[in-house]
Amino acid sequence: MTDDNPAYHLDGFEPAAPCHQDLLEAVESSSYKVLGEHRTWTDAYFVLYDEGAPWGIPGEPQLRAVHVARDLKARTFTIDSTELSLVAMAESWLIARGCPGAVVGPDRYRPADAITHALEARIRRDGDRFALLTSYSDDERDAPETAVMLRSLDPQSGPEFRILRESVDMSAGTHTLREGGFATYDQAIQWWEAWRDGGSPPLKPPAHSVPSTAPTAVPVSSAPTVTRPPGR
Repeated sequence: MTDDNPAYHLDGFEPAAPCHQDLLEAVESSSYKVLGEHRTWTDAYFVLYDEGAPWGIPGEPQLRAVHVARDLKARTFTIDSTELSLVAMAESWLIARGCPGAVVGPDRYRPADAITHALEARIRRDGDRFALLTSYSDDERDAPETAVMLRSLDPQSGPEFRILRESVDMSAGTHTLREGGFATYDQAIQWWEAWRDGGSPPLKPPAHSVPSTAPTAVPVSSAPTVTRPPGR
């Protein structure tokens, strides 16, 4: 974590449209701290942590990905931004918008094992095979956890539903990410409800129908969102 607020370096630039000024004001909140960033002459990419999120609406995403593009000739800027629950998902969203790779270093966000490292690498590479259905960040557990539910956009790629669960070891400064596959929405909801009730139901890794060399993707594009599954 860093104590730094994001610096967008937009002095002398005007918003390309009023909506970009509105977005700038939103992402300039003092509660946002920089987890990682990458800059070029024209573009800046950020993964931000919202320090105020744990005291807001329970379960809401605590991360925000921000892409700022400057037109040096017209002296204007545009901003695109979205809230996501996992760092690798935020990085995938940025990569889809021109960022060359991960922006959060392992010194700030250290995977606990090789499985976590490999799964996050697949998440960063591919952001268009699944739609994001819902997510929930639970800070009330002894070890904070985040769960994300996904649905395949490819009818030939099974299982149709996936769940990602991240657990954070605060003392070790590491996180563990696991993936489970579910053939039906009802099966995924049963797992979700058991987890939301404070349990730790096992996640059975999906048997991928795509070749083993193909990455498993996570939805970081503007996919349709369904109503959050019922909680406690």
